Order: sequence, then structure tokens, then C-alpha cells
Amino acid sequence: MAPLQDGACLPVAVTAVACQARRIAAGRAAAGTARARVHTAAGRWLVLHASTLAGPDATTTVVVGPAPMDEIAPLIAGAYGLTARERAVCRLVARGLATAAIGAELHLSSWTVQDHLKAIFGKVGVRSRGELVARLYFPADAPELTGW
Repeated sequence: MAPLQDGACLPVAVTAVACQARRIAAGRAAAGTARARVHTAAGRWLVLHASTLAGPDATTTVVVGPAPMDEIAPLIAGAYGLTARERAVCRLVARGLATAAIGAELHLSSWTVQDHLKAIFGKVGVRSRGELVARLYFPADAPELTGW
């Protein structure tokens, strides 16, 4: 962690995106976005964006906010070991498509879609499409779901 003037420390991820933003502004890194996704100790996902203003007294700003679930779901799917095709099926299940519609979208038979779903359910440890969507897109520790 990087020390601040008052002795407090910044998290490593904040320091890393700030340094990347400075490298981009100085032309020492490929142009792009200084950005990171971070899983906190509390179980929440955050996204960090950093940018540096040009000039002799360049200021670097880091913005921290909740990560959108459409960015996090692929990470969660990857953690479960889902293949690219299984992830595509999951995206279409999350959109509410029926088996035949998923097959048409992915150019697969309904039987193949069902085979993929069976494999997905086994890997993720769920028994229904609703449970699958909840597990991938609405993790149990999501604070915005508590208190309903």
C-alpha cells in the first residue's frame, strides 16, 4: 500500500491504476484506459478508473464504483470453469430465451442446448435456470439484494 501524507495507506489496486494512468499520460504505455476490477474482502466487486491531467502539475484521479454485473458474470462463469459455448448459453438463458430460441441463436439443436445446460448446472451446482441466473448475475452476498 502507498502511504499518504497523514500516514494512511492506499490499497494496491488504487495505486496500480493511478500509476498506469500516469504511464499512459506520459506516453510510456499504450494508449487506453487505466482500469481494474477488484473483489473486496467484503465480497463486493468494484471497478476503478484512473486518468491523469496533462501538464507540469499533473493530477491523477481514481474513481471507484460498483462493478456492473454484466462485467462480473463472465468472471464468475470462468471461475466455475464454463467453456465459451456454455457462457454463451448462460447469456441467452439470462436474457430469458427458451431452449429452441437459444438453439436458433447459437445454431445448435435443442438437444445440444439441453446437454450444455446439464453440464452448466453440474458445474455451477444449481438445478434450474432461475438458480443459474441468480448464481451468476446476483451473487448471494450482493448487498443490494438484502432487505427485500
